[in-house]
Order: sequence, then structure tokens, then C-alpha cells
Amino acid sequence: MKRILVPTDFSACANAAAEMALQIAKLNEAEIYFLHLSTDYSTPAHVPGKSVVHDSSEIGIIKDKLDQLVKAAEADGIRAKRELVIGSGQEQIKDYIQPYKIDFLVMGSHGATGIRELILGSNTQNVIKNIRVPSLVVKQMPKRKELKHIVFASNFKRDCSNSLNEVIAISRLWGSRVHLLFINLLNHLIEENTARGMMSKQMEDFLNVDYTLNITETNDKEFGIAQFASEIDADLIAVVMEKKNLVGRLFSPGIAERLINHSALPVLIVNQ
Repeated sequence: MKRILVPTDFSACANAAAEMALQIAKLNEAEIYFLHLSTDYSTPAHVPGKSVVHDSSEIGIIKDKLDQLVKAAEADGIRAKRELVIGSGQEQIKDYIQPYKIDFLVMGSHGATGIRELILGSNTQNVIKNIRVPSLVVKQMPKRKELKHIVFASNFKRDCSNSLNEVIAISRLWGSRVHLLFINLLNHLIEENTARGMMSKQMEDFLNVDYTLNITETNDKEFGIAQFASEIDADLIAVVMEKKNLVGRLFSPGIAERLINHSALPVLIVNQ
């Protein structure tokens, strides 16, 4: 988490994501890149015989807003840069990960439309699937400035060490407690001792971590995760995603989407 990318359209949720990113950057001495993707106003519109007139005043306003974000970061001792990209509208967030050596993404999600239409008009499901760095999706700022309780949900059937490493890195910033949550499907129940053993094994290589082992029995994965998060007054939910499918097919882009849509909590998505 040394180079954080924050795409922004300056909406309320994007501003919440920026604020969250600033907290992380300050705690971890990271650098922030504020990114705004804008359509090239000189390119033809999707209407025959029409084109979009370049509005220089609008571009100026966008630059000013980006500059304000950078100044706010620098005033708090955080290194920050801004990137305004005016293109064809085909540009994607993932195109800026490698060139800037980004290792963490913080982005906003509009609650009304869910996360399929993420800020900047990107398709969130594609963002999640195509970006290999951890992605923190924020709808609003958590009620507590310090994240005290983080839920890490999985079925723990495969090696989660890389994903756990990212979650634990986040937890160390605030001294958070990590609550491992085993989703025990009712139609395929695993013995409690076996489930606890699977979780404990995943934690063997991690020292000095404040964590708990928890099991929820349900066939509704989203509900089980959300209910547990509510019970412990969680500040963040973390889920694991593989490139083609998800750990033990427990999670899918649909589960991640529904968690973000239906929960006010930030959701950390880690590609395994």
C-alpha cells in the first residue's frame, strides 16, 4: 500500500473514497494518485451528424477539483499527484495500474445504482475481475475513524495466505481485530472442529495478529456475512476473489456486488 490510486468523479461516494484513501496513505506513508477519466469533447458523439463541443471551462473546473484534492493531501503531509485523462471514453481504470506501479485501489460506489456502474462509468464487475491489486470499495465513510473490526469471510478450502496478508496489513494500520468467518453451507455442512482447524491453519504463519474464529451456517452467503458483520459492529468486510472463479466457488462477482449494494460498510476485494 505504497501507491494508492483513487479514481474520482467528485461525487459524495467518490469523496468518501478519497477521504478513506487519505487516512490509509497517512498511516502507511503512501503516495496517492487522484485519477479522473473524461471523454474527449472533440471526438464525435454517438448521434449522426452531431459532435460534442469542447467545454474548456468544464475541464478547468475538473482540474481545480483535482488540485484541491492534492492540496488537501499535501497539507496533511501526504504525497499526492493528480491525473486528468481526456480520451475516447474507452479508457479503463486498469490501464493506469501498471504504469504508475499502483498496489492499492480505493474507489467509490453509488448506492442507488449499485456497483455495476461505478464512478467514471466503468463496469465495476470488470474492474474487480481485471485488477490484480486489492480494491477497497466505499459508499460512505465508516462511522468510526479507526477501523476496529474487520470481517474476513471465506470457506478456507484453499490457501488464503496472500489475501490474508493484505487484510492483516490493513488491520495493522488501526490495530484492528480480524474476525475470520467460515461460511458453512447448510446443504454441505462441515464439522465445527474441522472448520475451526481450517481457519487456524491459515493463520499459522501470521504472528501478533488479534483475530477470532467464527462460523455461520447458512445457504445465503451474502446474508450470513452481512448478519455477522452487524452482530460484531464491523467496520469493513473483506472477501477473496480468484481470476476466473472464486475460492471454492464461495464468492462470485455477484456476491461482491450484493455485499456492496446492501451494506453501508466498505468492502475490500482481494484477488487471490
